[in-house]
Amino acid sequence: MNVSLIGESSNLSKKLINVIGRNKVTTFGRSENADIQFDAEDFSIESIQRVFKENYEVYIFNIGFLQPKRIVDQTESEVIKSLSINALFIIKSCEYILNNNENARIFIIGSESGRKGSFDTSYFLSKAMLRAYVRQRALKKKDQQLILISPSTIEDSRMTSEREDRDVVDRYRREHPKGCFLYNDELVNYLTDIISNKSTYLTNCEIEINGGKFARMS
Repeated sequence: MNVSLIGESSNLSKKLINVIGRNKVTTFGRSENADIQFDAEDFSIESIQRVFKENYEVYIFNIGFLQPKRIVDQTESEVIKSLSINALFIIKSCEYILNNNENARIFIIGSESGRKGSFDTSYFLSKAMLRAYVRQRALKKKDQQLILISPSTIEDSRMTSEREDRDVVDRYRREHPKGCFLYNDELVNYLTDIISNKSTYLTNCEIEINGGKFARMS
């Protein structure tokens, strides 16, 4: 199994590389350490063709950009940047891959924000776009797969550790049904279990990993 990991700098990506094996993973990112460099703000077809000129069995998209201000305070370029990184680059890349690789299995790391919203409305709208795309994009080849994996708050992610509203984060943690947030190691285990399963019957769906926080009936 050869894997392409689009977005290699996060804690989750680093743990995925360790579990899957560095020799099986081609990394994509902005840094010089990535095997293939790309800029998610550039979603031109020319750029996407260059980045994905080789076919892989598995594609894992793990890129995100969250701004600490509301959409009314964001500039036009900041809104466009958010939509480009969080949705448009991913969706257009998936279109290219699905049209050119009949065995492509695509896994997108999303966010519960696509369901519940976010302080950053640009981020929320981007994740909601991913939810709609994954559910409705019909696959023409039987061995193709398209899945969105949407975790709840991840304790050891930079998005959580770099938040300035620590009192809000602590309150969310206390109020969670599990009494804690998700950890990257748990998410890696879920993801690798799905990838290692050769069946592609599970497709065009969103897998929510949130510990039951949205359950209301008692």
